[in-house]
This record gives sequence, C-alpha cells and structure tokens, in this order.
Amino acid sequence: MLNYKVFGATIAAYLSMMPNLALSQVILTVTNQEASTKFTHEELSSLPQVVLLTANDYVDQPTSFQGPLLRSVLEASGIGRDAKLNMIALNDFTSTVPASDAFDYDVILAILREGKTMPVREKGPVWVIYPMDENPELRNDLYNDRLVWQLKEISVE
Repeated sequence: MLNYKVFGATIAAYLSMMPNLALSQVILTVTNQEASTKFTHEELSSLPQVVLLTANDYVDQPTSFQGPLLRSVLEASGIGRDAKLNMIALNDFTSTVPASDAFDYDVILAILREGKTMPVREKGPVWVIYPMDENPELRNDLYNDRLVWQLKEISVE
C-alpha cells in the first residue's frame, strides 16, 4: 500500500509541474539572416502587456486578448519597420505582413484570451491580433489574413 502512496504522490507532484514546464517551452521563434530569437510563454509574458478588447471574423463578439506588442518583440529581435514578416503557423500556413503594421497599429501577439492561456485547439498559444475595433480600416480580407493563430515563427526578409 505504501508503494501506491509514494507512486501517487510522485505522479501528483509531476502533474503539478506540467503547467510550468509548458510555460518554459519555446512557443515563438523570430528568425532573420543574422540570428534567431526564441521566446517562451514566460518571456513573452515578461514583456510589457497590452490588453485589446476587439472583435474579428473569428470571434463572435468583442473579446479580451492580452500579450506584448508585436513591435516590442520585433525591437527585441533587432527588426525595423521596413522588414517583411512571414508569419508561420503550426500547420505551416504563412501570411506575409509588412513590419510597418506593427509600428502603425498596436498589433499584439496574444498569449491570453479572456485572461487564460490559449491551447492549440483554441488558436493558441500565440495569435496575432490587430486592434480592429479601434481602427475600422483594418476590417477587410487583407487584414483578416494577417490574424495568424497558432503562430510558431516569424521569419524576417
């Protein structure tokens, strides 16, 4: 009986660590010709956070998204406004975005939706979100295609 208790306690301790293990895994890589910068959930969370309450074609109502500004991540990676960004999702869907979007609008890399981390099945762990409610000119197919969810990599040209 004692062995089962020890085994159960060991499993419980391991399972309690799982969220922390996931938070320390790399979820986003920013690459350019010179370097590659990797970000964990914790590192993205440590950047100044912005909360956007906005709607888009993929949510039914205005929704709260939180994450760092895309421009903060670009600046931390040494990338300026003249670059082209290939936003690559987990399924290899790619959308090419001018970096100037990040400097002209408060585009965020959402890591929380309604205050909770987003699993892959809910468009996470990173979703590119534009402030569409604040900027009605963004409500069109061109910008909808830039709302890349399950973002895994930003490849810079």
